[in-house]
Amino acid sequence: TDGSHEEEAVVSTQSTGDEVALYDRQIRLWGVDAQRALRSANVYVKRCGPLGAEICKNIVLSGVNSLTLCDSRVVKVKDATCNFLLRAQTGKIFAETAVPNLQILNPLVRVNYTKEEELTEDNIGQYSVVCITDGSHEEYGAVNDLCRTHGVTFLACNTWGMAGFLFQDAGAKFTYIAEKARVHKERPSSKPDPKRRKVDTPGAEKEGEEEKEEEESYEQREANFVTYREAGEATKLKFSSPSVLITQGLLRGVPDIREYCRKTAKQIHSKHVPDELLQNLDGTVVPICAIVGGMASQELIKIVSKKDPPIVNSFYYDGLSGAGIIENSRQ
Repeated sequence: TDGSHEEEAVVSTQSTGDEVALYDRQIRLWGVDAQRALRSANVYVKRCGPLGAEICKNIVLSGVNSLTLCDSRVVKVKDATCNFLLRAQTGKIFAETAVPNLQILNPLVRVNYTKEEELTEDNIGQYSVVCITDGSHEEYGAVNDLCRTHGVTFLACNTWGMAGFLFQDAGAKFTYIAEKARVHKERPSSKPDPKRRKVDTPGAEKEGEEEKEEEESYEQREANFVTYREAGEATKLKFSSPSVLITQGLLRGVPDIREYCRKTAKQIHSKHVPDELLQNLDGTVVPICAIVGGMASQELIKIVSKKDPPIVNSFYYDGLSGAGIIENSRQ
């Protein structure tokens, strides 16, 4: 990789005093082990537009080991007005401009950029997670295949006006820890037994019981992902929604998205896509980018930490109705 902001020092997986102080709230939320897993993660993000900027900001703040950006586009006026990482610096390279602004957010994360436009057999092994934003149907299929071959988690996400999309693949068999479903149990009566003599319970014993109860409240589960190519088209999905049809059509570059949605909805006996939504697919809506980018960041954290159920495989967002829909491609 290239970039003046790249450091050569190896970051230890052991939490230092500075890390504990910085990540105190996160450690309380998802635990020390999860934070250490994040500190060993190396993330690659392609394209840091408004959507990519949200993802980069969130994962840098979460405390990964390194973030590598890839975006050789030149910043234009319209780009700088809707992207907080570009700071109105027109005429410069996207990734080169974003790196120092991301580094300020968290000095403990190595933020750098690469001039290598394509992921290959030679360079993909250095990353734990690959996230492609604002890509195409062909690009997602090719990069996902490469990631699956090398055991790298793959994320893809787009926004089009008021619509958004997220896809992820963490492997055919992905194990994680999740909280067990709680079953309400009646507590024993607090009234003392007259036949028993009251004895004070040592505090250490009580703490041991609490720790045991906390350990038993979690269990290991398995998620089975499919690749982007295996997920299939909208006509093969068991469930559907307006956001699904829009995503399938726009990713494939159909010339007339309105006609595509009409025909496909009829084929799979789905509801017709509202005209109001079809009329709001142009331009960048920053709040939609924030929502989809937030979802992508959350899923990345869950995959890396192996804690809590991940989305399998796709998430679709309709900004007009505010509805988010998960499609499980294996069902």
